[in-house]
Amino acid sequence: MDKATQEYVDAHLEETLDDLKRLTAQPSISAQRVGVLECAEMVAEELRGAGFEPAIMPTADPGYPVVFADSGHDSPKTLLFYNHYDVQPPDPLDEWDSPPFEPYEKDGRLYGRGISDDKGPFIARLAAIKALRATKGDLPLRVKFCLEGAEEIGSPGFHDFVARHADALKSDMCVWEGGGVNWDGRPLITLGVKGLLYVELECRAASRDSHSSYAPTVPNPAWRLIWALASLKDAGERIKLRGFYDRIRPALDEELAALRRLPDTDDEFRRDLGVEMSLGEATGFEFRRRMIMEPTANVAGVVAGYTGQGAKTILPAVARVKMDFRLVPNQDPQEVLTSLRSHLDEHGYSDVSISVLTSEHPARTPIGDPFVKVVADTARTVYGSEPYLQPSMTGTGPQYPVQEILRVPVASCGVDYPGNRIHAPNEHIRRDYFRLGVLHTAELIEALGRGV
Repeated sequence: MDKATQEYVDAHLEETLDDLKRLTAQPSISAQRVGVLECAEMVAEELRGAGFEPAIMPTADPGYPVVFADSGHDSPKTLLFYNHYDVQPPDPLDEWDSPPFEPYEKDGRLYGRGISDDKGPFIARLAAIKALRATKGDLPLRVKFCLEGAEEIGSPGFHDFVARHADALKSDMCVWEGGGVNWDGRPLITLGVKGLLYVELECRAASRDSHSSYAPTVPNPAWRLIWALASLKDAGERIKLRGFYDRIRPALDEELAALRRLPDTDDEFRRDLGVEMSLGEATGFEFRRRMIMEPTANVAGVVAGYTGQGAKTILPAVARVKMDFRLVPNQDPQEVLTSLRSHLDEHGYSDVSISVLTSEHPARTPIGDPFVKVVADTARTVYGSEPYLQPSMTGTGPQYPVQEILRVPVASCGVDYPGNRIHAPNEHIRRDYFRLGVLHTAELIEALGRGV
């Protein structure tokens, strides 16, 4: 690790964290269209401060622009950073120890909605670039940034944006939004994402809610949805949609080997969530394999009838369920949607409608890609420990168009750790891991510039 760069990072760490707090204080809740455009302007300002000339570029929905920046200088190699500046809604507010958009620091942790997902990683990357420019005079390779404002709602329009602007986005490799360390503090590098099909099922049985005494003669849509949901899985959690598992690419030997090298963290995971036992009592390797390599069919929310305080004896007129299906290579969200519709019809639930809220394909970079080796080697240098390679993250992001349209390998490098509570109250980062994330980014840029 270059001493001058490290000293610059440390000397300007408080200034960097002030930038992060300022950006985190700006709400950018894509689900509610709160503050997104204002945050895009702040992101552009931060990029200018790091020596870029950013452009705020429209997507299919002008309320969710992409902020793009290009260092522009000649280089045989170009590195693309993907980030997003939108955040999840902060609810439930009463579970936060402080207001979610008033970031503060306590015991080496910085709290605020979006401070980990994904404003912290973005500011860390800018800090690395500022340090390199200050100590080396310029960057050793061409660097581009692509920050979208709708990742937390499934990145609608992002695939089309990448297709339309493929020439501007053209790169040789991409560092994805997050990354960081595992529970034991060793660097964790992920190489892909799961796909997603997010739907809302609705059943309507009457024009209005009615008295619950009518239950012997009036259909209850809540029961209809309960029965429909029960038909989607068996008692062993196997998803019963026809053909659901047929196209899944079997795990490669090197992927299984990487999973075996990951540490057993199921105890920490359950303890952090307050869960006594994993499904199927999975532990160790089997726990990791399920989390990373298996698809899911999850009930994300159920609404029907009266859910307020006390009793209200009604028979609901309508019931709704939100579901997300996490998909793995080579599953196709459109094929899963078609299978879901056919399944409901064949099982007598043609009255259940399906609305698609968002969908994304899965994506994964091969472990043996040379770019992955550089990310791992530089992590080893900075963290002083052997990095873990994880074939995929358990969640979803719009990585598919980056890999399939731009044809570039993707890997993670960041500031996170497993206890940072992303999407939950008291989201936070740790100061020590943030600093290491800045240093790893700087070391990676230098190594790529040397052609390592």
